[in-house]
Amino acid sequence: MKIGLLFSGQGSQKTGMGMDLYQQNQTYKAAIDQASQTLELDLPKLYFDAGHAEQLSETRYAQAAIVAMSWALYKTVQPQLPAVVAGIGLSLGEYSALAASGCVDIDDALRLVKLRGELMQQASDAKPSKMVAIMNTPLSVIQAACDAATVKGIVAIANINTPKQVVIGGETAAVDAAVTDLQSQGVRRMVPLNVSGAFHTPLMQPAQESLQAALAKVNWSQGTFPVISTTTGAPFDPNELTVTLTQQLVSTTRFTDAIQQLQGQVDAVIELGPGKTLMGFARKTVKGIDYYHIDDLASLDKTLAALRSE
Repeated sequence: MKIGLLFSGQGSQKTGMGMDLYQQNQTYKAAIDQASQTLELDLPKLYFDAGHAEQLSETRYAQAAIVAMSWALYKTVQPQLPAVVAGIGLSLGEYSALAASGCVDIDDALRLVKLRGELMQQASDAKPSKMVAIMNTPLSVIQAACDAATVKGIVAIANINTPKQVVIGGETAAVDAAVTDLQSQGVRRMVPLNVSGAFHTPLMQPAQESLQAALAKVNWSQGTFPVISTTTGAPFDPNELTVTLTQQLVSTTRFTDAIQQLQGQVDAVIELGPGKTLMGFARKTVKGIDYYHIDDLASLDKTLAALRSE
């Protein structure tokens, strides 16, 4: 049996995530405790205390919290996994995937995403911005609306999540202009996203220099399974990781293209991280594959039982 692994991106965090695993699974708890030490951050308090919900949603904390959880989940299931054909992460999740594969040490990955979160928060705070998900609209129509709206400021396609869900982002006035244009063309379903900034647009350029300097100091390795970049559409090359992850900040995230590469290559796909957003995206894009997610004890047991029965 061959499987693909998905690693959750930012926005999937929620209070209480992984609590029963932390309380009852020693491997998971040890991985979270190690991450807390590396980050110099009390992750259990951030995860489980409702009083820290606002902090958990902040980019500077959310990114490290999600990567730590995805890593801990991978360590928990790794001994029982069939052959892993490839890993795919949604933006931030690429760091989780690279750590799981062994392309980067987990401590280095956590320090990188802690810095990345801080830099992206600063870039977001510097200029009012927003992101909007657009449903059931051809990519060419969305691109044309963004091009026309650039007279109001920066706006770009940030994410292609499924063939029918595309996210645009940029300066508030420019995004609003693109939305008004699309409405005038009869586009009905557009959903503003609850995010702190316009990720994967040129508004993230201020974060690039400092992140690139940190990435360049990391000892990147080959890894035990390929991780498909949602920026280039190809497996990450250790020699190009610094360039690709720096470019990732301002480039369109093409999850649809990455997941399509698993068509005919895997029997099952498992999402590791809070929630099952990526599983939903993947299921709408590639049919004929079994999809699972793991983010608590029940989903862990259900997924492992299903894999054993295959």
